[in-house]
Amino acid sequence: MAALVWAASPAAAQSSHLTRLETATPAIAPDPVSAVAAGGWVAAWLAPAAAHEVTGVLVGLEHAGFAAVTTAFAAARFHWGPVWQLSFAQTRVTDLFDDALLSQYPDLSTLRASATQLGIDAVLPLGRESAVGLGLLHEREEFLGDASRAWRVRASAAGPRVLGIRSAVVVERIVSGGGPATGPGRVRFGLARPFGSKPVAVTVGLGAAAGTLWSGESAYGQVASSLRVTVLDLLSVSGSLGAERDPYGDGGWLGVAALGVGLSFGPLGADVRRGGLGAPDAAPMAASIVYQP
Repeated sequence: MAALVWAASPAAAQSSHLTRLETATPAIAPDPVSAVAAGGWVAAWLAPAAAHEVTGVLVGLEHAGFAAVTTAFAAARFHWGPVWQLSFAQTRVTDLFDDALLSQYPDLSTLRASATQLGIDAVLPLGRESAVGLGLLHEREEFLGDASRAWRVRASAAGPRVLGIRSAVVVERIVSGGGPATGPGRVRFGLARPFGSKPVAVTVGLGAAAGTLWSGESAYGQVASSLRVTVLDLLSVSGSLGAERDPYGDGGWLGVAALGVGLSFGPLGADVRRGGLGAPDAAPMAASIVYQP
């Protein structure tokens, strides 16, 4: 059985499985924090307010060879008064039991280890570049027949450029379903500096995150920097480097590295990314497609 860390009842939604989903990102974003203020679909999943001008659809998939964890992403953004963002994410262990064990105990095939998020955010522009957003996310986790649920509030804000630098912040907290397992909350903050436009555009991103959504986690923290280069609005190459405090173990720091490539064809864009934590076989491979009318 794939290795999972699980907090005993009554603590809800505290497995490493759900913690990873809460910090997962589609392939268009280099990592969970450095693109918070980048703008466009690159930032939309991380900080809805930082992409207040974006509408369209995103779908994505990520697979990590270690523990065979597969994560699916989907989001839709549209104008109806404010800009609304609907999001879905689910991560699942795809080979929970060995084939030999399943042949001996077929009933095990009905058991799952998965975590699911459904979210809605409303984004209100405040001028040309600034915006605020408020969202509600529902989380459901199933672990070998036991299910737990929780609700999370997400507030995001993006400020105007100062010396050409964009800024954005996201604050999240569990508000229902966690009980005594609820942590103080999590904050993500990012800066982004775009350079140029055509034929070459460059965006440098810096970000940091701190805090915990669940009391069973070690103190969470992440810092990262990223670079995205786009040529002729057609080809983009991005890279990210940083460090993350291990939320599952003794609180040590793990390296974060990612490399991504994207192509755009009019309203359609496709990105692939290779990156993750720890050993190379744990680094996930991700792909995403966006449609922006």
